[in-house]
Amino acid sequence: MKIRKRFENQAVGLLPLLLFMVMDNYLSYKLSFAIGVVVCLLCLGLYQFLSKGKVYHFLLLQSALTLALYSIFFCLRLEPVLFIYSPLITEVLLVVVLAFCSFTRRFAFSRLRTSNLPLYERTLMRSVLSEFYFVAQLTQSLYTLHLFIILFYSLLPDYMTDLRTEYFLNRVMGILIGLFVIVYEQLRLTFMQGRLRKEMWLPVLGDNGKVVGCIARSVSRSLRKKYYHPVVRIVVVCQGMLYLVKRPDNEFVSPALLDYPLRSYVLFRKSIDNTAKGLVNEKSPGAARDLRFLIRYTFENDQVKHLVSLYALCLHSEEQLKRLVGHKGKLWTIKQVEENKGSGLFSEYFEKEFPYLRSTVLLAESCTRRHDK
Repeated sequence: MKIRKRFENQAVGLLPLLLFMVMDNYLSYKLSFAIGVVVCLLCLGLYQFLSKGKVYHFLLLQSALTLALYSIFFCLRLEPVLFIYSPLITEVLLVVVLAFCSFTRRFAFSRLRTSNLPLYERTLMRSVLSEFYFVAQLTQSLYTLHLFIILFYSLLPDYMTDLRTEYFLNRVMGILIGLFVIVYEQLRLTFMQGRLRKEMWLPVLGDNGKVVGCIARSVSRSLRKKYYHPVVRIVVVCQGMLYLVKRPDNEFVSPALLDYPLRSYVLFRKSIDNTAKGLVNEKSPGAARDLRFLIRYTFENDQVKHLVSLYALCLHSEEQLKRLVGHKGKLWTIKQVEENKGSGLFSEYFEKEFPYLRSTVLLAESCTRRHDK
């Protein structure tokens, strides 16, 4: 799955507040507030109009709400308090806003599940909301801790305090916390995007076989049988015999047992038919023209639930077989398979499919070979 480049750092929404707190160290609190408001409005406008609604910075809205609440203090004639404690008041308001915001989490995800947005947009929005609530909780926790540190420091006797430490706690540490959150989230997203690029994304099917979402394969494997995924399996028949290879030892189902050489999950936003053709053409370009769809059924055991699409590829010479799959496996006659069936030699998939193959593809191949002779 292609990782979307718009997976933005939600913590950037703190920048208008951080700018206000920085400017307050050099300019009057009124001018600093005006600069913060202007920058916040510019950011909101840029994200709204330039991105055409496809970039979501929810923390920027919380910053705007914090500045709006701060403006109420201008009506209360608290100039001496604002002159000294503007950064701390900003932090307190931000913590309050984020605390109330945390109560909206369940409601937001509930509304998203019942929305009419396309599946991909819902998936993207769910990821953005998850990041926002994570960053919001982290920011709230760090600033709450900072406020408690300041409260504890204010209770210390005078001989244990000094102006430099007080200045750092009141006017510098809050800025550093905001910058730390931004840098930490950026590093976290970079690491996560690197992992996601290597991840295999699988569609999640409903009981009717329709795609209802997607999930990483590693996550699906950790939750056994919880999700319903489509897979493609291709029977390779050569001269009336089945070509089977040993499954890798790390396979999730039937490791180290014999199975078809061509099989794969259907990836998210890929069609079943194109996945089957891609498996064949990757090994032998052009060979997919002889591919035939056989049957679609649900395979289910204690570990997985798969919608299996079974295809057949009939080859007429060992040279064709060599070009397609090499020499890793062996050709099995119907008699050899029947003699070893149920002995634990073949995969669960193959054991279930063989009776159908014997009465369809293998029977047709046998009749064709007798007719040719």
